[in-house]
Amino acid sequence: MVTTSMTDLRDLARSWQGVLGRLELEVSTHNFNTWLRGTRPLRLDGETLVVEARSAFNCDWLNQRLCVVVRRAMAHVFPEEVGVLFVPKGADDGPEARSEEGPQQQHERPRGPVIGSLNSVYTVDRYLPTEGNRLALDCCRSLLSDSEVRISPVLIYGTPGMGKTHLLHAVAFKAAADGWAVACLSAEEFTTRYQGALRRGAVEEFQLALRGVRMLVVDDLQYIAGKKATQDELVHTIDAVTNAGGVVMAASERHPFELELADRLSSRLAAGIVTRVEPFEAAERRLYIERLARELRVALPGWALERLASIEAPSVRLLQGAVHAAVALQRLGALELRRLDAELMRICVGESSRAGTSNLTLDAVARYFELAVDDLAGRSRQAKATEARAVAAAALQAQGRSLRQIGAVLGGRDASTIKQLTARGKAVLDADAELRTRVLKAIA
Repeated sequence: MVTTSMTDLRDLARSWQGVLGRLELEVSTHNFNTWLRGTRPLRLDGETLVVEARSAFNCDWLNQRLCVVVRRAMAHVFPEEVGVLFVPKGADDGPEARSEEGPQQQHERPRGPVIGSLNSVYTVDRYLPTEGNRLALDCCRSLLSDSEVRISPVLIYGTPGMGKTHLLHAVAFKAAADGWAVACLSAEEFTTRYQGALRRGAVEEFQLALRGVRMLVVDDLQYIAGKKATQDELVHTIDAVTNAGGVVMAASERHPFELELADRLSSRLAAGIVTRVEPFEAAERRLYIERLARELRVALPGWALERLASIEAPSVRLLQGAVHAAVALQRLGALELRRLDAELMRICVGESSRAGTSNLTLDAVARYFELAVDDLAGRSRQAKATEARAVAAAALQAQGRSLRQIGAVLGGRDASTIKQLTARGKAVLDADAELRTRVLKAIA
């Protein structure tokens, strides 16, 4: 049996540098820099060398994927056969540290590795169950249950600001706290990482990382509409995760069948559970307002609570803005009915005017081209429909809409598609004075 004491750490460090020197020649530069560079030996536990790596995710990959290669290199450096165990930075530092832990600490499950990022503010406890989101909440939470048959994927959809991201992050955070390996990415981030891996020649590492998780979460799915290569990669990732017993959650502003998704992707999503989240009812708005006020440590008077709850807000985000306006007035000592109504009027009118102006624009363009408004957000590739869609995109951009906002109005199209449409539409408007005049008159 190989033994050592804390006074042997210098010898261990020299031996480990020899192991790293061999590994640097045996594995690719990318793999060495990603997984092995910066590792250091902590101690020998019996016949196992405990080595510190940068993160729990790195440890999982090293222990599962590179263990054989590392042990082969160690056989050329250590005089006897020694195993290896990678632990994350800051993990227990040996038997002495473990003996000082209480029973609860010793049995706590480690936080699982996370690819992407999780917003720790978005917890299940802070997510308000309502009639409009209860099914989505129950379906997502059931993915964590060992006692129920898990139905996956779960896709939730609804208008922006309805708490979809909150729900995804809350359930993913609970999974990570239970020790699950989790990947939580927006569709845009999934695309960026995949394209970056293609450019670096590191697709295998990208696939090994994402396909090995137990929970895959993809938010804002509408942003991969029309991106065939990214959709193909996502299909393979979903298959790998589910085939290994993992689960998938996703969110979108629209039903997957209404997005420009490949059939094999939309059918996989629809084979699980697809559920819509709806706005709060009046009583639910009151509960949300009271909870938010408590979190902000402000006691709003009853009349203000009633006034806020009376707003038929189309999204949680808009309701949150109304509460924040009331809290700001309360802290200034200026909370009165007239002032509060003025603030609420600005919020509600601003929201409705944005939607209203967009509707007027689409209506004017559709009438000029003798089309239905739905044709502008549809998927028709007829010349008249595509030209009208481009003109609508350019007109909306001229009103200050972002590419993302225009994409949401025009059927959930991604920003790159909208960018091409706006350039084409601007050229059409510049060349057609009558069309330009009619569109401007409609929104004046």
